[in-house]
Amino acid sequence: MASALGAVAAFVFQIVTARSLGTADFGLLAAFFSIVNVAAIGSSAVQNSVAVETAAAPRSGGTGLRRQIPTDALVIGVGGGLLVAALAPWIADALGANLSVVFAAAATIPLSFLFASFVGRVQGSGRAAAAVGWSTASLVLRVLFVAPLMLLGLGVGGAAGAVLAATGIATIGAALAARSVPGPTRTIFTGDGATIVTITVALAWLTSADVFFLRMLAPADVAGSYASVAVLVKAAFILPSTLSLYLLPRFARNRGHSRLTWLGVGVSVLASAGVSLLLLVIFAVAGGPIIDLLYGPAYASAVSLLVPVVAAYIPWIILQGLLIQLIADASRLAAVSLCAAVVVQALAFVRFLPDVAFALTAFGVLGAILCAVLIVVVVAKVNRSGRSLTHEQSS
Repeated sequence: MASALGAVAAFVFQIVTARSLGTADFGLLAAFFSIVNVAAIGSSAVQNSVAVETAAAPRSGGTGLRRQIPTDALVIGVGGGLLVAALAPWIADALGANLSVVFAAAATIPLSFLFASFVGRVQGSGRAAAAVGWSTASLVLRVLFVAPLMLLGLGVGGAAGAVLAATGIATIGAALAARSVPGPTRTIFTGDGATIVTITVALAWLTSADVFFLRMLAPADVAGSYASVAVLVKAAFILPSTLSLYLLPRFARNRGHSRLTWLGVGVSVLASAGVSLLLLVIFAVAGGPIIDLLYGPAYASAVSLLVPVVAAYIPWIILQGLLIQLIADASRLAAVSLCAAVVVQALAFVRFLPDVAFALTAFGVLGAILCAVLIVVVVAKVNRSGRSLTHEQSS
């Protein structure tokens, strides 16, 4: 229920801003979100690592030596924010944006990492409902803040400010919810921690970079129309994200149990595939009326993009469900594969844009190849774990 409310809130935020800003400025807001979402989803690497460590830690009454201040999140978040701030002139010029918008994105980054660390503690303690509840709260707060700001005509800057304010308040709430859960004893700056960060940040960029590249390499109206469609399609990611909140601690606690792992992987992959195919059918049948109802006639050109964008994103939605188990295992092969895909994606977008059809085809093919590679990685990992467990039981 909380995930459904979060999905609705995300829709409402995008619809309110899209109708208020128009296609060109909405494309700019989408580019802003490509930075913020990489930070937000990338910060879930910290959340994943904290959740895995908290779930795997022995349950004991002595918590005095365990860390309460999320220093890892502070270091990564502040470093990321400073990097974006330092690159602000170049980013603003590339996107045709005001510097204040880029600085708002930079300020959101450390808050996102702190928020993720606190939610990771709650998640790792087994309180999945509370963890998804605070994630939903941040989305609802965005809507409550952005509506009056749009009425005041504050434009993209107002929308960016609403995101910053909502993230700050949600961070305070998550910190209060996590105060009874001690932080993990191990730092994220380990081999496994670095692998989890790499996997999550790479996937975040791979599924956010399209609107960034379109804003730079395609006409503003085309980028805005594409962004309006991408918003609808990416709502499907809410399902694998919610499954991750529930399944990730269980994968971490049951490493080596191949039957349980296969069950979890099967549920996450089949559910992700099902929701993406359902979305494809809905948009193929009723795409035009949906765009007209949500965005209005100014976005009529987005209708022709609906089915191609959904088709290109199907392997990426499945991939996010598949990666839950690989994140729990801190798979090095998955991290290397995703990093290679980041390079290939950038080359493909630079090569094919502004031809959106060719760019989407390349994006979809890349996702399908990556999905196939990581399925092989999962199968090999689970089979090895099953053989190891059988050998131990025999001994």
